Amino acid sequence: MSTPNVTEDLDSDTAAQVLALAEDARRADGVAPLSEHTLLRVRHGAPSGSSRFHTAVEDGRVVGFAFVERVEGEPDSGEVVVGPDHRRRGHGTALLRSVRADAGPGGVRVWAHGRTPQAVAVAEAGGWTAVRELHKMRMPLRDIPEDVPGGPWRAPELPEPRLRPETSERVRLRPFTVGQDEEAWLAANARAFADHPEQGQLDLDDLLQREAEDWFDPQGFFLAVTADGKVAAFHWTKVHADGAGLTDGEPVGEVYVVGVDPDWQGTGLGRALTLMGLRHLRDLGLPWVHLYVDGDNTAAVRMYESLGFGMWDTDVMYAPTV
Repeated sequence: MSTPNVTEDLDSDTAAQVLALAEDARRADGVAPLSEHTLLRVRHGAPSGSSRFHTAVEDGRVVGFAFVERVEGEPDSGEVVVGPDHRRRGHGTALLRSVRADAGPGGVRVWAHGRTPQAVAVAEAGGWTAVRELHKMRMPLRDIPEDVPGGPWRAPELPEPRLRPETSERVRLRPFTVGQDEEAWLAANARAFADHPEQGQLDLDDLLQREAEDWFDPQGFFLAVTADGKVAAFHWTKVHADGAGLTDGEPVGEVYVVGVDPDWQGTGLGRALTLMGLRHLRDLGLPWVHLYVDGDNTAAVRMYESLGFGMWDTDVMYAPTV
């Protein structure tokens, strides 16, 4: 087993192999090993100095991969995947050693999506410990019978979104307009997620890459806009054509991201926009909707539970023991 290669970009052939590897792992494990952000970096490349790509190669083919994103003032954030047919050969351990040896001054942390037994075993054997959890929650948008995987579930009622009178006089709810709302949304997103190491760092290139994805639909991207054109809050929904592990292939929805500008916290905009997006996904005829929420964000967890969401799975971030 050779030492993983470390680069700041990938050639087209290597990128294609990484994407195929990730898809093989998703099918074998029932959970995607790489986030959407990482897959976009593999497809489109990354800004200079922002990312590191680690590839484990066997017989000239990529059999393992790690991606690390660097954000100033934060530990590096990474993900690791090893092909199903090449596990138990030390590739996962070698990739973890590689990202640790290559880490920036703040160190590195690595996500284990779905907390699969293989990922947990490799992390713990290497002396890495859990430091953060990201809960995945789900809710049916229609009644799920007992003979369907995940059933039985009864779909909750989704009340019509209503704004408080003092709020409704100051904002208008409408879908995102491509070519018009990008800068206003980026400003609101940066303010809403100023303390979030991933979401708050999105720039115009990141947004445009997502707009170019097949799943992007501006009619499912809801904004609360002030009279002077600023975005006070937003709810961006997503449809997963492959079922995201909730179905055998029937599309499902996602609460992709909900954000509220700090100046508008406590006005009820977050809940109203969440309901607006959920009703949109329900009206598309989708059976399920899911979302991700930080494990320590108890207020958000309680709000989603009040709407009818239940816990589904958990991603775990590991850091090496010092």
